[in-house]
Amino acid sequence: MASAPATDQSTTDILPRRRVIGYAMGDVANNVAFQMTSLFLMVYMTDIAGVSAGIAGAIYGVTKVWAGVTDLFAGNTVGRRQTRHGRLRPWLIGVSPFLAISLVALFSTPAALGPMATVAWILLFDAAFQLCYSFVNIPYGSLSAAVTENATDRSRLAGARSIGGAVTGVVLSMVLSPQFEDTTVDGIRLKFTLATLALAAVALVLYWVCFRNTREVVPAGSGTVTLRTTLAMVRQNKPLIILCLGALFLLAGSFTMNAVMMYYARDVVGGAGYFTLQFLLQTVGTIAIASVIPRVSARLGKRTGYVVLALFAALGLVIIGFTPTGNLPVALLAFLLYGIGFGGTNALMFSMQADTVDYGEWKTGTRAEGGSYSILSFVRKTGQGIGGFLGGAIIAAFGYASGAPDQTEQAVQGIKVAAGWAPAALCVIAVLVMLAYPLTATEHTGIVQDLNQRRARSALGKNAADAAVVLTPRGDQLIARRPVVTVNEDYGAGAAYAAPRVAEKLGVPYAGLAFSSEDLERASSSNPKVLGDDTTGKSLRWLHSFSWPGMDVNVATASGDAQVGTNLVTKNIDEVMGLVKSFGGVVLGRDATAVLDTMRGVVHIRMIGDAEDRIDRAVETYGLDREVAAQRQVREDRMRPRMSRQLMHWEPTDDGRYHLIIDTSQMSLDEAIEEIVAAVEAEREMVAQDSPEEPEGA
Repeated sequence: MASAPATDQSTTDILPRRRVIGYAMGDVANNVAFQMTSLFLMVYMTDIAGVSAGIAGAIYGVTKVWAGVTDLFAGNTVGRRQTRHGRLRPWLIGVSPFLAISLVALFSTPAALGPMATVAWILLFDAAFQLCYSFVNIPYGSLSAAVTENATDRSRLAGARSIGGAVTGVVLSMVLSPQFEDTTVDGIRLKFTLATLALAAVALVLYWVCFRNTREVVPAGSGTVTLRTTLAMVRQNKPLIILCLGALFLLAGSFTMNAVMMYYARDVVGGAGYFTLQFLLQTVGTIAIASVIPRVSARLGKRTGYVVLALFAALGLVIIGFTPTGNLPVALLAFLLYGIGFGGTNALMFSMQADTVDYGEWKTGTRAEGGSYSILSFVRKTGQGIGGFLGGAIIAAFGYASGAPDQTEQAVQGIKVAAGWAPAALCVIAVLVMLAYPLTATEHTGIVQDLNQRRARSALGKNAADAAVVLTPRGDQLIARRPVVTVNEDYGAGAAYAAPRVAEKLGVPYAGLAFSSEDLERASSSNPKVLGDDTTGKSLRWLHSFSWPGMDVNVATASGDAQVGTNLVTKNIDEVMGLVKSFGGVVLGRDATAVLDTMRGVVHIRMIGDAEDRIDRAVETYGLDREVAAQRQVREDRMRPRMSRQLMHWEPTDDGRYHLIIDTSQMSLDEAIEEIVAAVEAEREMVAQDSPEEPEGA
């Protein structure tokens, strides 16, 4: 049966649950393949295929670095050609059979092969596997951005994907780890081949389910950033360079441990079956820390949070190295601590990478989300390869005997070093590197604000002789030649009454809120039908995450698509500049205070009031029930500042951002209007006196 057309759904339609689940099935299939090689290939090579630990580690290292190269190649290849099934989905169904074949062949080394032929077989099929995996995983990872433009739905996709991946790892460990309890039994090769064949078949079915239940509805971007411009940006992007160097050591430590994790379960803890418990506790720690990462970041800052959590991971690894042979409870505690530490640093790493994109644009003028991510991904794969190589080299140096039913005390000690002490040392090196990470929260906020001002100047266009807003001859500052006023308010403070009357008195246009109280009320609903598009075609889906109580959510980060936030910011700046550049104006909300922050001649107003007074005014002004007005007050006083913080990186409750703070519990709205008009006239006189330069085009 032919697939439905790729564009049978709006870019802003709510995603049905079956599409979300279908998308997640693709990552389950990915994890069947990826985690089999990451967790079990090393022990398969040494204990079933008979490869020495040192050579096995070298193969693991070489093919992981190769995987980084193939990721770059795939990233530059997929998505170029449009088909009736889309640009990305065809890769899932077209390449996955070759991925399955290479996976089965990799874990089906013939017993009759000699040592050199065995190494060649594994190296060849592992390299083929990594190539195929790149051409399935890269389009799959890009698919969420093509399935929907709604940030909340992208968060649903990311959440479903994460849950699917975590569950897959645990189930996979339950299925495969018992196979390594005794690798000397007859028929072990055939048994493992059949298990791999069954898992590969399951993966193929899941890829097909993903293909059938997803649709590409978001058109491709109009431009691309070349590798040359990306590399030019990277050379001047110190935060990204340091982040990548830290990632190299952190991932090397993680995969040194991953490579020997099965040996540790069997030869140190006391049974191959304990591998599942180790992996489960590690996964629990990773999931637990993920839920509090926004709070860690807000309280400690990203760099300090990264350092603290990396030290937490190192502590867990030290305990792994110290754990006495046969002590399961201590080992499980250590893996839980390690999961918390590594899971947290991993989450912060990608959040920090998004910040380095802003820095790169600020420093070089090149914004390369995809390019900087691909560089980080390549470095991470290289770190994984180094880790696998070190794991094999260390246990080989301590005398690990491939395929032996029992290991010497020295070999067991080598496993402890590879699983605990060496990774802990690499984590500490990552910490030392990250102490030099220069991008603090304050600096990043300043960079984002500067970028927003650049975008505002760009949105102005060429000066016109009669324009209300112009650039100075140097092009470094905007000047308002007609009245421009921005107004922010706590809900019910009276701005909706005062602001349009100020505009009328000043003889300039008025622009109200971009999102009404009704919009925010609808956005807070959990009913999918309520969260559809409104009559203007404006989607409220992305607003929904701002209604969540408890913590701020970065839409771009949560969705895994930093471009979403950039597009929203750019669109808002263009709209605000479009409102005021020709005739001036009074703008209510819209983050205009931040957009026009450095423009001379603008007056920024904040209107506040006691909570009870504001509720009373909302009841009187809008004819609301008092309970409804109180609910709106709580909702809007939470959601509107949250949107400003996350999208425009400014604090709307900071009184220092305003020329005038008006408490409407202390004066009437008509008095407030007169005070605002007087402030505007005073500001215009001051600008006229203090402007030695005549604006260009005047």
